[in-house]
Amino acid sequence: MKILIVGGNGRVGSECKDVLGQEHELITPSKKKLDIASWDGVIECLQEVSPDVVLNCVGLTNMNVCETDNFAVRKTNIEGPRNLAQCSARFECVFVHISCAHVFDGQKMMPQPYFEDDTANPLSAYGKSKVESEVAVRGNAPNYIIIRSAWVYGFKGSGFLKSILQKALEKNPKPIKVMSDQYGSPTWNHRLALQIKELIEKKAKGTYHVTSEGYCSRLEYAKYALDKLNIKATLEPCSIKDLKGPMPPANCLLENRLAKKQGLSVMTNWKKDLDSFLDKFGSALIKKAKMRKI
Repeated sequence: MKILIVGGNGRVGSECKDVLGQEHELITPSKKKLDIASWDGVIECLQEVSPDVVLNCVGLTNMNVCETDNFAVRKTNIEGPRNLAQCSARFECVFVHISCAHVFDGQKMMPQPYFEDDTANPLSAYGKSKVESEVAVRGNAPNYIIIRSAWVYGFKGSGFLKSILQKALEKNPKPIKVMSDQYGSPTWNHRLALQIKELIEKKAKGTYHVTSEGYCSRLEYAKYALDKLNIKATLEPCSIKDLKGPMPPANCLLENRLAKKQGLSVMTNWKKDLDSFLDKFGSALIKKAKMRKI
């Protein structure tokens, strides 16, 4: 298949390039070459490339920016996906769009997870933009796959895990405050890319939840990773209510129900994947953290 990946330098897109590129022809235009907020630009690109699949990994994920810059968030998270969906429909491409757990309010009692057909009720501007992006995809692309994931980590890009490492490896580290009442499933971007590949190749259609199996709190996540890397640090429990700025969902558990029902799930336990990730990249992550290059 010929697959157009938009946002190929991000945490999800970069890993999708590595995984999908092993068996498929990839086209990965830069942001400068393809502005997804430009209808004419998207039309010209798809007409020139003629892909079988369009995979959108572009997203404005900084929650504070989303709260304060309505123009940027609408352009990137809503208008861009709408253009890609409409143009994919015109050229009869499969359109794959990445969404997240922030479409939900996180108020379900633990350990109840969210299912694909649960009602969206976002708490933040970021979450609202992802809901609108999903509506735009469903309303404009007859052949679509929406993938909701959460707590995605990888070697490239920033994120929670790298932030914890950097704080723990400071010369005079202070106690690190970590939320003990936000729950989710740490998900390796490599495993996520494998699942995206499976859904594309098996011609799946609809909305899928894709996270690791099992769950933990942010505090448990940080402690497990630091223990695995033999890094001593003082972790201080705090509450999600102590956060300044937009509130994320407290319960980020997503059940991979549809993929399991269809026999398509390739996801495994979060500890197993995190062990593999840290075995492979742990030394390099520690080195970068000490050099403050994360």
